[in-house]
Amino acid sequence: MTVTAPSRAAGVPLHPLAAVEAPVERPMTVFTAQVVETRGMLARIAVLLNPYDVRTISLCLERCELRIVVEGNGFDAGRVAARLDKVIGVLDVTYS
Repeated sequence: MTVTAPSRAAGVPLHPLAAVEAPVERPMTVFTAQVVETRGMLARIAVLLNPYDVRTISLCLERCELRIVVEGNGFDAGRVAARLDKVIGVLDVTYS
């Protein structure tokens, strides 16, 4: 939910919610991989990544590329990459 502060007109007090601070930006880790097989892959990946705060999973069939965005920094990105690397059809996992 986004709360925006209304403009202050002459003599009109601001709403109490107007003082709410903006949400804190959390770091994002982006994983990319080459893929050679897609049947059932997204289901397997969803199960593997269940404990993480996954924001995006996209699969480009034209480039044979899988892209996953995980929010936060309270996890080991190398471990997540190793998990993805074990999925049949996923090759060359990188993260940044």
